[in-house]
Amino acid sequence: MNDNTEKSKPTIFYAKNSEPKKHSHSAQEKPIAWKGKRKDNSSQFKSKRDRNDRIETFKPKNDETKFVKKRFTVELNQSQPAIDNGSPWQKKVRANDQTPTFGYDGYRQRKEETLVYSENSCKAVFKHRRTAIIKLFIVQEMTYQFKELINWLVQQRLGYDVVTNEQLNKITETPHHGGVCLIVKKRAPLILLDYLESNRDKDHDCILAIDDVNNPHNLGGLMRSAAFYGVNGVMLRQTNLLDSGSAMRVAEGGIEAVAAIKSDDFIASIDMLKQHGYQVVVLLPCQIKSIASTELHKTRFNQKVALVIFQQINMKLVNHADVILHLQGNENMPALNISVATGILLSNLQK
Repeated sequence: MNDNTEKSKPTIFYAKNSEPKKHSHSAQEKPIAWKGKRKDNSSQFKSKRDRNDRIETFKPKNDETKFVKKRFTVELNQSQPAIDNGSPWQKKVRANDQTPTFGYDGYRQRKEETLVYSENSCKAVFKHRRTAIIKLFIVQEMTYQFKELINWLVQQRLGYDVVTNEQLNKITETPHHGGVCLIVKKRAPLILLDYLESNRDKDHDCILAIDDVNNPHNLGGLMRSAAFYGVNGVMLRQTNLLDSGSAMRVAEGGIEAVAAIKSDDFIASIDMLKQHGYQVVVLLPCQIKSIASTELHKTRFNQKVALVIFQQINMKLVNHADVILHLQGNENMPALNISVATGILLSNLQK
């Protein structure tokens, strides 16, 4: 009875890292040898086992496991396009084209982020506020010019994608991207009171107040002239216009060098500037007979000046001005582009 019970017990093998011992091929000797050691030398047998020992077990494949794996494979393959190359694994082959993760294939711009493209604009962002950079898209030909930016992104563990020119066209929605594009966080605008407090100790200051200029190319030209002539702040009703990729491209990085000031009420803001000693100067887009104005070369400017620029004349702003200017044209061209006219005014103001 006992012999039959012992023979019916399963045989367990232990695989060790050491050299395997020679065992008898007889099936009857193994349970007998095991039986003697189990009663007399159980403690000695346990001490010989180490943590490298493992029990070899062999389980049959489960039909449920096959079903789960098959379903997972089908779901995975449905997300990837099939490539017919005659291979049984063709459904698992991915497309070689790299898909960018922003602004491409249906992705929309987030509210707190914007796109900056063109060489000078991206370099200006890296110079003035590199901590706002989220990701870089760049073509292979431009990587050498932005190697410092790429090295910094690698150190900060931020992503960058080397893409084709066609992919960059889709990301920026324009062919005028210069081969490079950044995803950056939008700048937080200042309120006028905070700007005046931060510049209270300055003897010279110039603020550009832009009203009713919505064209991103004109706005970018204004910001480029403002940065060139050392304007410290620009005041707008909608500061989000400065986040336009087109405006940044035309500004050539000038937007990064000028503080953005948000004003919901230009009349109240102009009165506040007057109280802080600023001379309010209005530049008319052209000479108007009904409005008394002076020529530029006859005007004397104070040390602190606020220049009011608009395309369509706002009489409320004109009536609050200390000085009203116009640029003298002729019959062929009575007026200049607003960004060009502002550049001429800033040039004389610097003198």
